[in-house]
Amino acid sequence: MEVEYPQDASAGATVTAAAVRQRSAAKLSRARDWHGAGRFDDAAREYEAVLADEPEHAQALHLYGVLQYQRGAATEAESFLRRSISVEPHPRAHSDLGAILADSGRTDEALTQFNAALRIDPRDVQTLVRHGNTLLGLRRYGPALEVFDRALAVSPLVLDALCNRGSALRALGRLQEAVDTYERALMVDPRSFESWFNRGLVLRDLQRPLEALQCFERAIEIKPGIAAMLSVRGQTLVDLGRLGEALTAFNETIAIQPDMVEAIYNSAVALERLGRAEEAIGRCDRVLALEPQHAPALACRGNALLQLKRYEAALSSYELALAIKPDASEFLCNQGTALRYLRRYEEALASYDAALAQNPRFAEAWTNRSSVLQDLHRYDEAMTSLDRAMEIRPEHATNWFNRGNVYYELGRTDAALAAYDRAIELDADYADVHFARGSLYLLQGDFARGWAEYEWRLRDPSLARYYRPFVQPLWRGTEPLDGKTILIHAEQGFGDTLQFCRYAPQLAALGAQVVLEVPPSLRTLMASLQGPAQVLARGEPLPAFDYQCPLLSLPFALHTDLASIPQQTPYLHADPQRIREWAERLGDKRRPRVGLAWSGNPEHRNDHNRSIDPTLLAPLLELGIEWISLQKVVREQDEAFLGDARIHRFDDELGDFADTAALMQSLDLVIAVDTAVAHLAGALGRPVWVLLPNPPEWRWLRDRDDSPWYPGARLFRQSVQGDWTTVIEAVRADLGLLGR
Repeated sequence: MEVEYPQDASAGATVTAAAVRQRSAAKLSRARDWHGAGRFDDAAREYEAVLADEPEHAQALHLYGVLQYQRGAATEAESFLRRSISVEPHPRAHSDLGAILADSGRTDEALTQFNAALRIDPRDVQTLVRHGNTLLGLRRYGPALEVFDRALAVSPLVLDALCNRGSALRALGRLQEAVDTYERALMVDPRSFESWFNRGLVLRDLQRPLEALQCFERAIEIKPGIAAMLSVRGQTLVDLGRLGEALTAFNETIAIQPDMVEAIYNSAVALERLGRAEEAIGRCDRVLALEPQHAPALACRGNALLQLKRYEAALSSYELALAIKPDASEFLCNQGTALRYLRRYEEALASYDAALAQNPRFAEAWTNRSSVLQDLHRYDEAMTSLDRAMEIRPEHATNWFNRGNVYYELGRTDAALAAYDRAIELDADYADVHFARGSLYLLQGDFARGWAEYEWRLRDPSLARYYRPFVQPLWRGTEPLDGKTILIHAEQGFGDTLQFCRYAPQLAALGAQVVLEVPPSLRTLMASLQGPAQVLARGEPLPAFDYQCPLLSLPFALHTDLASIPQQTPYLHADPQRIREWAERLGDKRRPRVGLAWSGNPEHRNDHNRSIDPTLLAPLLELGIEWISLQKVVREQDEAFLGDARIHRFDDELGDFADTAALMQSLDLVIAVDTAVAHLAGALGRPVWVLLPNPPEWRWLRDRDDSPWYPGARLFRQSVQGDWTTVIEAVRADLGLLGR
C-alpha cells in the first residue's frame, strides 16, 4: 500500500514519512502491549494497522507472524516470518521461524533457521536453547550438549539450558554429570518441578530408587496432578518393593488420565505381584482394549493366569505376546514356566533355551531351566544350569534355595542344609526356604527344629488362600485351655486334615471345648472323631471361641517328638450303615479284595513325583485279586487304560470320604500313593501299603518301611528317583503271599 505525499516539497514528504513511522511506532507499541497481555484480537488489529501503513515493516511482520502462530494459523505465521526475514534478516525472526518449523516436524528446515540466526548473533541464548532442544528431539545428543554448553557459557543461569543439558547427559549415559547439572538447575530455581522430576529419573537409572522417590515427591508437591510424574513415582515404589503404595500412585494417575496405558499396565503388574491376580487380569484387559498389540500386558496377563493355576490360558497369553515380540526373553522364560506346570518338560526347556539364546546372562532362565531338569531327574544337568545362574547372581537367595532342593532330592542332606542356611543368610524372611529346611529336619526325625521351621508355611503366599485373619489369638501351647474354646481348622490338603485331626482328643483332655473346622467332604467322617465338641464344614458360621490354631501347628504347640506321636488307631470310624451298604454292593468275596489309589490332587506341588501312571500297575492287575478303585476322580489321560483294566470303579458312587471309609471296611488291604486315601486307611486302622517317591514327603521319614503315624502301614520306597518299576515288583511279590 503506497503512502501519498504532498506534491510541492521534498521536505514536506520527509515530514510525512516521519509522521507515518511515528504513528506506526505508536501502534506497534500498543500491539505489543496487547500481545503480551494475551489480548490477541486487539493486538492483531494494531499489527494490521501498522502493515496497512508500512507493508514491509519487518518488526510488525515478525510479531504478527508470531501472533498468527499463537492463534493456530501456522501457514500464515510462516509466511509473515519469511516476509520479515526477506526485509530484514533479524536473528530473532530466524529463531522464531525455526521454532515454528520444529514444532511442525520440519526439523532440517528449523536447524537451517537456527544456524542463520546464530550466524548473525552467535550469543543469542534463546536460539541456542531452541537449537539444542531440536537436536535433542532428533537424538543427536552430543551436538545438543555442545549447543547447551554454548548457551550456558553466555548465561550460566538459564534454567532451560541446564535442564535440557541434563537430558542430553542422561541420554549419553553420563549419569552423574546429569545429576550435577540438575542440582545446578535447582540452585537457579528450587521450585523447578521439571528439574526435580528429571533428577529423579537419573537417580532411578543409577539404581538409587529411594533418592529418586524423594525427587518425584518434591516435584509432585510443587506441581500436583501431572499424570506422568505420578506414574513414574509408582514405578519407583515398585522398585522399592512398596507395592501397595505403588498401586495407589497408579490409581491416582488413572483417575487423572483414564486412558494412560502405561499407568494401567503398571497397576496390573503391581496387582499381579500383590497376588491379586483376578484384578490384574482386569487391568490387562483394559490395556488391551486400548492397545490390542500391547505385548507386555499380554505377558502380565499370562503371569496372573499362572498364579491362578490356569496354565493353558497362561500359555495362550504368552503365545500371543510372543507373536508380537518373538524375541522377548522374559516372555519366553515365563512361557517355559507355564509349560513346566503343564508337564510339557521338553517344550519348557526349549523355551528357556530360546530365552538364553537372546540373553545368555538371563539368570532367572538358567534357574528355571535347572528346575525342569530336576523334574526330569536329570540332576547333573540341573546343577550345571544352576551353576550358570549362580555365576551371574552368586548372592541370589533363590539360587541357593534351588541348590538345596537338588541336594535334597539326591539325598545329600548335609549339603542341602548348608545351601538352605546360606539362602536364609541372604534373605532371612525367605519363607519357602525355612519351610524346606523344616521339612528336611522333619524327614530326618529332628522334630525339635523341624516343627518350628515348619511354621514358616503360614507365610507362604501360595498357601495364603487357606488362611484367614482371626481376631482370636493363635494358640501356641503355653496358654491354659481349661474352660476355653479353641477352633482348630484345616489349612491344606485332605491328607493333612486326616493325619492331624488326631490331636483333637489331646486338646479336649486339656479341658478345652474343641471346635473342628474341615472341608465339607470330610465333615460327616470327622463326626466320628473323639474330642471335638463340634465339627463344622468350612463356610458354616463359627461359634464364639477363645483361641484358634491351624491343624498342622498342633504338633509344634504340643512339642511332638517321635516318641510322643499320638499313635492310637483307629481314631476315625466308618458309619455302620454305610459299611453294610457297600458290603452288599460288592457282594460275596471270592478272592482277596484290595483297594487301589494311584494318583492324588493334581494341584499338589509334588504331584508329578508322587502319582503313578496307571499303566505301570498292569503287573499287579494280572494277579488273582479283586481290585477296587478308590479314586474319586480319574484323570482323562488314565481313562483309556482303565477301560480295559480288571478293576472295579465306583467313581460316581463315592459321595464323600465317609463313603470311601465305609468301602475300605470291605477290603483286605489298601494300596495307595502318598495321597488322602493312604491317610484315610491309616486313620481307620486298615492295613495300608504306601508307595513313596524318592525323596518322600517329610512325614514318611527316611530308611524305614513302617510309619510312626500309622502302625498298620507298610512303606514301599523308590530306590531311584522317578523309577516305580522296582516298587511295583516288590508289591507284586508280597501280594502273591496275600493270595495264598
